[in-house]
Amino acid sequence: MPRTPTEKEISHLFALAEHEIIHNRLTEALLLLRFIRSIDPDHTDAAARTALVLFRREQWNDAWDAFDIRFKLMPSQPTVTVSRPDGSKVEVPRWRGGEAPKKLLVMDEQGLGDTINFCRFLKPLVDRGVDVTFVTHKILFDLLRTMDLPITLKPSNEPGSVEGVGGWAPLLHLPRSLAIDPARYSESVPYIKADPVRVEAWRKKLPERSFKIGIAWAGNPDSPAEKGRSIPLEFFAPLADIPDVSLVVLQKGKGLDELSTVSFRDRLIQLGEEFDEGGQAFLDSAAVMISLDLIVTVDTSIAHVAGALGRPLQILLRKEPDWRWLAREHDTVWYPSATLFRQDTAGDWTKPIERVRQAIMDRINPKLVELKPAIEPTGIQDIDKSKPLVPVSVGELADRRGILDLKSERASARSVREEAKRQRSALDPAWQKIIDDNDAVIGLDQELRAINAELWDVEDKLRLAESKQSFDDEFVTLARSVYRLNDRRSEIKRRIDRLAGSSFTEIKSYAGKRK
Repeated sequence: MPRTPTEKEISHLFALAEHEIIHNRLTEALLLLRFIRSIDPDHTDAAARTALVLFRREQWNDAWDAFDIRFKLMPSQPTVTVSRPDGSKVEVPRWRGGEAPKKLLVMDEQGLGDTINFCRFLKPLVDRGVDVTFVTHKILFDLLRTMDLPITLKPSNEPGSVEGVGGWAPLLHLPRSLAIDPARYSESVPYIKADPVRVEAWRKKLPERSFKIGIAWAGNPDSPAEKGRSIPLEFFAPLADIPDVSLVVLQKGKGLDELSTVSFRDRLIQLGEEFDEGGQAFLDSAAVMISLDLIVTVDTSIAHVAGALGRPLQILLRKEPDWRWLAREHDTVWYPSATLFRQDTAGDWTKPIERVRQAIMDRINPKLVELKPAIEPTGIQDIDKSKPLVPVSVGELADRRGILDLKSERASARSVREEAKRQRSALDPAWQKIIDDNDAVIGLDQELRAINAELWDVEDKLRLAESKQSFDDEFVTLARSVYRLNDRRSEIKRRIDRLAGSSFTEIKSYAGKRK
């Protein structure tokens, strides 16, 4: 019988899982984390990292469920009770999905940014006829009222009671409980509004002709998410050097002491002590943002205010950012107006700031030369011109078509199957041009499809084994087959690229030699 790993060995396994996460080898990381939890179910760090990996893999339902680990990391877990006539108390059940209770208590649970990010999911509850009481930060009441929802707001820092509550739900679990497809998370944007009177008052205090960029560079120092996300203001100097640009300070609290010493302080527009004072947060911030051309900020509440307003937004992210930003390079499921700029190296903001500067330059002085894609599409006049066409390798095109076909055949949800068919049909004209020029790639395409089908089967078996907590020799063999199949998949894609004369090709890098 195999022995149980020691505490030191589990620590080494967790360190290895962290290494895999950093290098974006998420399948390997997930296997290691699940193995650790099979040995030590109370390993909260492994549970928290499991949720992170599931979000980055966009396995949404599993990720939301795993995300419940956050309650174990809190000083006390949230509960809601009702008093009986005899004076005793009984817990109100937590609503996790299905038919919602007629009267629901929604509990805020984290910071101001989380509240602004997730308050959009209160409207679907109201649309279902649910009487919602939202317990949240009192400082956000006036901003939340701009959503024009018939909900009751209660302050989270004051004791209180609500009559007739049939259930409660944590705010951040609402998308799971409501069974909302992540593709629809941003449909409600914009969902908060700025006060027109404040908008006009602040507009008069801003320059008229320059390109106006609102900036925020520091988060709440007391937040658990603070480590590494704030940026010294001096790093914003390249933005101040752009001609005809005005930098408007949206920062409050921490970081303001840098204003007097930064090298470009004469280029900054400060909004005065009255900015966002008065006991309610972000009302002036929202009003000022309406008159700005762009907001550039670190991952803090300002980003969520700008995103919820639908304002043009660029978010600077540390190397290992918060879970909500997933593993996407630039876009986000939350805010269609936002672009993400990630660190390449932990602690180094030089490159992401330079990319932000270049994006701003391109926005102010758009290039008039139309770029020709690597695969020139023909006969696709019906494609929505608002969706950008991007150059990809021919092997990547083949791989994408094959995976979409698998999803259209095997996905359990009808909506997923239909969406996969729609996306696949949009790729067909470009693929037809490829095989018209060189039909020899058809055989390799079939081989690539077979590998992807095998990968699908292996992942299904791994999930089944994990659900049964069966981490035997077969499980290890299946796990090892994942990277071997992926290596074969990459090689086939490179062969397709060479055969089709693709100007782009598959890039794969890993540490160590795989046998």
